Amino acid sequence: MRRRAGVSRTRAVPSSVPAALSVVLCAVLGVAGCATAPAEPDPVPETTVPQTTAPEATVPVLLEIVQLRGDVAGGFVELRVTNEGTDELVIERAAYDSSAWSTTMTRVDEARIPAGARRNLRLQLPEPTCEPGPVEHRATLELADGSVVEGEPQDPLGQLDALDDRVCDVRAFARDVAGLAWLAPDIPADGSRAAVLRLEVSPAPGGGERLGSIDDVAATVLLTPTDARGGRLEALPVALEIVAGAAPTVIEVPLAPGRCDLHAVAEDKQGTIFRIRATAAGEPVDLLVPVPDDQRDALLGWVVARCAG
Repeated sequence: MRRRAGVSRTRAVPSSVPAALSVVLCAVLGVAGCATAPAEPDPVPETTVPQTTAPEATVPVLLEIVQLRGDVAGGFVELRVTNEGTDELVIERAAYDSSAWSTTMTRVDEARIPAGARRNLRLQLPEPTCEPGPVEHRATLELADGSVVEGEPQDPLGQLDALDDRVCDVRAFARDVAGLAWLAPDIPADGSRAAVLRLEVSPAPGGGERLGSIDDVAATVLLTPTDARGGRLEALPVALEIVAGAAPTVIEVPLAPGRCDLHAVAEDKQGTIFRIRATAAGEPVDLLVPVPDDQRDALLGWVVARCAG
């Protein structure tokens, strides 16, 4: 935590020859046309521009950044605030700035944290910057009493450097190898047959050189790929070679429910985020590609109907 200090600005007054000295020189030298210099105005006193400052909060606070299982699919992060003081902490606004993310994350609502308690303040992650180098970040809490808490949050789960990996890895793969996008799927609402997802692979521009490959699409905790006879697979083999400048290819992924217990569907956190094993420049890469929200909702409804049939 630190106090925000106002910056003092002063205005300098230029120096000049005093008026009395000018009069004496004219009298001694007898210079024709020598006029008496106008009286020098009184010097302007130095002034300080007032600044609005927020006093440092006196209550000790522990700041941490964590991402929970339920945050992954929706792209959230938690600013965890622990009140280590003896009085209730009342937060009116929370903000989190990070070099890993394109804009400031803010939350404007009242959060009350009793002494000795902690609370997670959920923040929506913006687009990542995908910039190399260590992460520089800072959290700010504006309290109800007008004071401000600022500090660099701790990383208790060791997640900080990897929070943007999912998006940045897919973005790098699109730049160097191929773009990946889920097209409109075939998801029967009544659960009468298998659902089929369609993954479009669009190679990067070029002159026919081999850029990489899509090797397989792995099962999730909720959805399992199937073979042509409907047999369940740990991963759907693809073995697609990606050649620069080639036309897009669509991979069909037929699915069966991986679980039919209703609480697994109701509490699903990552069941529609598919792991795609691939290669880029001869090196293996794992890409996590979530289906769009509307497809996710349709898939969850299909699992329920399919399991009930």
